[in-house]
Amino acid sequence: MTLNIAICDDEAKEFEPLCHLLDICSFQFNIDLHIDTYTSAQALLTRYRESTGAPYQLLFLDIEMPDGSGITLADVIKRNFDHHVMIVFVSNYPKYMQDSFAVHPYHFLQKPVPEVEMKQLLSDILEEYTKNLSLISVVDGYDREYTLNLKDVYYIEVKNAKSKELCFHMREDVVPAKGTITTWSSMLDETMFMMCSRTVLVNLSHIHYLKDCTIIFDNGASVSMSRRNRKLITDRYLNQVVALHSDFYTHQGV
Repeated sequence: MTLNIAICDDEAKEFEPLCHLLDICSFQFNIDLHIDTYTSAQALLTRYRESTGAPYQLLFLDIEMPDGSGITLADVIKRNFDHHVMIVFVSNYPKYMQDSFAVHPYHFLQKPVPEVEMKQLLSDILEEYTKNLSLISVVDGYDREYTLNLKDVYYIEVKNAKSKELCFHMREDVVPAKGTITTWSSMLDETMFMMCSRTVLVNLSHIHYLKDCTIIFDNGASVSMSRRNRKLITDRYLNQVVALHSDFYTHQGV
């Protein structure tokens, strides 16, 4: 598994201790960590603006920076780029902890960060990803590895069955990968992903509506359903819509 991590702190001297702790965790948990560092909120936002997908799964953000609050930065990223990203605030000032709750951070660390606390944090994050099978790693034909959040995958499509080439379609990006559609179909939760034809596996949560034998996603993309799978997908989609409405009214106390 690979975790893409960004650290944003206006004081570059803060990078080394955090990176050192993350390196220790990388060896202990046998995971690959790709770490980028930024000395300004604007630099990190530029990275997000230039990326076609979600570049990071985990962000360590300083709260006090000259070009903007880390809390404001987290809010902008979650609202405009990636609402799934895990935010960890790192600060010398515990008084900011209460304010940080507004953007629903995953955790708050006080500098200097103890090794035992960092290990527990990474352990909890990995356990959550594993439990929910929400983070996956795929490898393309050039052995380049991509880390994807399943919630961001709209559908998986066979590009070439003979050479075992697949495409993972995101909202605005397409990620190539090696593998078979049968393998992914057996691995993924059938309440979330379903085969709509022999070559396409769709994420039910991103379906906007169904029209005849066509699935239209909430980003405007579309795929065809086979007649064989049409009724099953239609029933599952309608059941999901009913469940969502039921949850809404339950929360409203109706």
